[in-house]
Amino acid sequence: MMWKMLNSRRFAVYVLTVFLIILFASALIPNHYTISEKEWFELEQNRPTLFWIYSHFSTPFLVRNPFFQMISFLLFLSTFACTVDRIQKWYKFRTSEFEKEKAFSFSAEEVARHGLENVQDEIERLLSRGRWEKSIEKTDQAVVISGQKGMSGFWGSVVFHAGLICCFLAGPVTVLTAFRGELVVMEDVILPLRTGVVSTEGKDPSILPDVQVQVRHLRGEYFEGQFKYDFGGILTLRDFSGTKDLPFAVNKPATYGGYQFSLHEYGNSPRLVLEREGRALFDYYLNLRHPDEGDYFELDGGVRAFVMFFPDFFRDGNKIGSRSRLPKNPVTLVRLYRGEQEVFKGLFKPGDEGLWEGTRITVPDFKHWVGMNVTREQGINLIIIGFVLAVFGLLVRFLSNERRIEFELSPAVPQWTNFRVRGYSRYYPAFLEKEVLEMAENLNKFTTEVTEKGKNP
Repeated sequence: MMWKMLNSRRFAVYVLTVFLIILFASALIPNHYTISEKEWFELEQNRPTLFWIYSHFSTPFLVRNPFFQMISFLLFLSTFACTVDRIQKWYKFRTSEFEKEKAFSFSAEEVARHGLENVQDEIERLLSRGRWEKSIEKTDQAVVISGQKGMSGFWGSVVFHAGLICCFLAGPVTVLTAFRGELVVMEDVILPLRTGVVSTEGKDPSILPDVQVQVRHLRGEYFEGQFKYDFGGILTLRDFSGTKDLPFAVNKPATYGGYQFSLHEYGNSPRLVLEREGRALFDYYLNLRHPDEGDYFELDGGVRAFVMFFPDFFRDGNKIGSRSRLPKNPVTLVRLYRGEQEVFKGLFKPGDEGLWEGTRITVPDFKHWVGMNVTREQGINLIIIGFVLAVFGLLVRFLSNERRIEFELSPAVPQWTNFRVRGYSRYYPAFLEKEVLEMAENLNKFTTEVTEKGKNP
């Protein structure tokens, strides 16, 4: 009963329809990739019901839903069952699925000015030359010569369905094997990949390769100094076998050990140093994630710092800002808060220093940092394989259209032959009509030539 249901074309259409409707609807729902981090956070805080809907039914979350995975798996089972059933029938009967009753047909009738046997021989020659599979049926009144082509079209269909099977299976495989994490690393800093990556989905970071990572030669290019243009650098990985340098850029990820490192963020890291009596109380490069708004960092003693970086600083009265995103005149704004009260404020160029409650504050230099998405999705390999198989199967199906041609021969006046040629095709009726008419024309030429030759002594 279950096999019959899975092998039902109607069941497959229903499941595919549900699959496509759900997927299309989810694409219309915003998610954390289509809106900013700030908007996503505000949505979570201010509109929890809408946030729940977005975080469960938008595409990135829907594809991980067990119900959606079940539908995808049912599509896989249905297509697999249909394909297996067709192959079993072919091996059992060794016959084509082609049925004349379900095919397009064209016909032409002519009179050949030659005997039936000669016409039959010429038809067999034409079919052999065209690599048709021939069969002959004789009755008292007529001879029917048949030719059939396009058996490889059946296997093209099987290959196409195999491609669909791979694509439908890709979803569950991706969910079960996927790893997605984020690596935030500063320029020229070496750190272990396993501890540097924060896993956001899938497997634990302990499955990552045991390598040291470093990013070098970071570049950030801005059109007219304002608009993001090109970003990239070199990703260096060190393992027991040596060092490997992999260039990366926007839309040009680096690949290592089956993992893909895609550039996601690029920013500045001013170095904030707090010293007292020659001892460093705080000395860190601070990765600024919100360059236009600034970021807060917790210090010791209930103090927090607000840090904002101006790559190309300018001051116009009480107004400060950056003329461009290029580091032409780097200045760092530092504010210290104890609770909600501001206790210090200063602007620092490299080498400047300030004093607060006996603490020396400096911002000696700055570096760049990058955020990289680290992903491994085995399902994408199935998608690629499935796409190649599907396209190849469709091509074979197109080039090997199943078709049948029949010549019905019957005697006419002495030494003449009536013949009717019929063509049947499941697809592309225009091509079939052309082929049928060419066959009839070739026979006309043959019979005319034979007749004319017969008149000569």
